[in-house]
Amino acid sequence: MKMIEKRYMFNTSFKNKEELFKEATLYLKERGYVSDEFEGALNEREKEFPTGLPTEPSVAIPHTDGTYVKKDTLLCIINDSKIAFNEMGGDEEDHVYPQVFFMLALSDGKEHLEQLQNLVEKIQSGSLVSNSLQASNKEEFQKAVENYL
Repeated sequence: MKMIEKRYMFNTSFKNKEELFKEATLYLKERGYVSDEFEGALNEREKEFPTGLPTEPSVAIPHTDGTYVKKDTLLCIINDSKIAFNEMGGDEEDHVYPQVFFMLALSDGKEHLEQLQNLVEKIQSGSLVSNSLQASNKEEFQKAVENYL
């Protein structure tokens, strides 16, 4: 499994997942990682297959297929408030409220699956999310993530 370049958004103030997807897509698009259609694809994918993980603290790993990805990256985001996400594999009324998000933008399907599995494993087995939440600036957030991923 190859090392994926990581980008960071710290202390964002998104009110909902649509806003998060919009701003994250803009951020990635401006840096040449994704095309315009990435945002719509994220929204569609999230409706069909929610990405909220009911871990403690909860986390979401929004992603879509690689069609709209120009350059691979993992966008790590800490929002200043919790955002409602539907629970992965749950019923429509099952929600989690994460503040930490790991958005995968990967063009290769096999690589995408490996990275996703690795990410879920790291989230479930350690303090990645809680350590990220303790960060008081972007550098500390980056350090918390780099310790695990």
